[in-house]
Amino acid sequence: MPHRQKTYLQRLEHNFLSWKLDHLLFWTSYAWVYSFVLPLGVNSTESFIIANGILVLHAVIAYFNNDFLIPRFLLNRHYLIYLISLSLGILSVCFPLSILVHMVINNTELQNLVWSDTFFLFLVINVIFSVILTMVLKLVKQWYGDQKINKDLRQIQLQTELKFLKSQINPHFLFNSLNNLYALTLSKSDAAPEVVLRLSNILRYILYESNQGKVSIKKEMAHVEDYVSIERLRLGEKVKIDVNIEENLNDEPVEPMLFLTLVENAFKHSESVLPDHRFIRLFANKTPKGFRFLIENSFIPSKKNEELGGIGLQNIKKRLNLIYPNEHDLKSSAKDGVYRVDLLINI
Repeated sequence: MPHRQKTYLQRLEHNFLSWKLDHLLFWTSYAWVYSFVLPLGVNSTESFIIANGILVLHAVIAYFNNDFLIPRFLLNRHYLIYLISLSLGILSVCFPLSILVHMVINNTELQNLVWSDTFFLFLVINVIFSVILTMVLKLVKQWYGDQKINKDLRQIQLQTELKFLKSQINPHFLFNSLNNLYALTLSKSDAAPEVVLRLSNILRYILYESNQGKVSIKKEMAHVEDYVSIERLRLGEKVKIDVNIEENLNDEPVEPMLFLTLVENAFKHSESVLPDHRFIRLFANKTPKGFRFLIENSFIPSKKNEELGGIGLQNIKKRLNLIYPNEHDLKSSAKDGVYRVDLLINI
């Protein structure tokens, strides 16, 4: 037997056994309560045995209702057919129930009462109660299962959307980094080999470590510094770059490629400013609740805020909303030639 088919049969057998145990536990517990409320035997053991016999007939109509009538008629909105079929099913069960009760009880008065309209109505109400109880339990179980499925689907959708957003960010980052390297090779800069080395570290981080889930703040900041070093080598001393990253950062896990993308955006959107007036300022530090990352860059005031943020900032906003809902604060502003992005994350 193929391994896949064997695994499927084992899973099916396991589910069937679990189903049998659940249902057996329910009907046994129900019989115990039934025998306690309506003791028809001379002692508790006999009452329990009689209750099991009675509830076998209750179970017949209950399963007939849950597994046939509800899917076939009720869910398809054939309400009249459903009510007629259920009523006939309940009545058909009550007749053998009357015979069973008449056979098992020893009290003569009760035996005569069995064939009265009052006792028959009592049996009908009993069966209706069992049908409603099992129906409610089935609907609750089905609702719980649907909630679990919906939760799993939302989780899959979340992961898919995050992967899509990352796939937009990484090529965007790579494209700009290769442009930087190309500019250095054209000028035959001695800094090109070091840029290649640092870029290799960043690409390894993007391709391998950032796809393993969350990373530590220290590791994310180390690669931020790698990127800043690449830009420093490319731009030289004309552009003022200030980096202030707190040294004693903790190892709290954060979503990768959030801060690196903000840095890349800052350098990209300050390119139109003359080198003597161009600057990048970066601050990263712990807060009582988590972590703060602030970056500022020069820009030409005529540019629109949307142009300054670019696709990178929009993707970061989406990722933050997905991963840190109500646990982050991202603010951006453009004033007096300074574009500022301030990100607070509660970790």
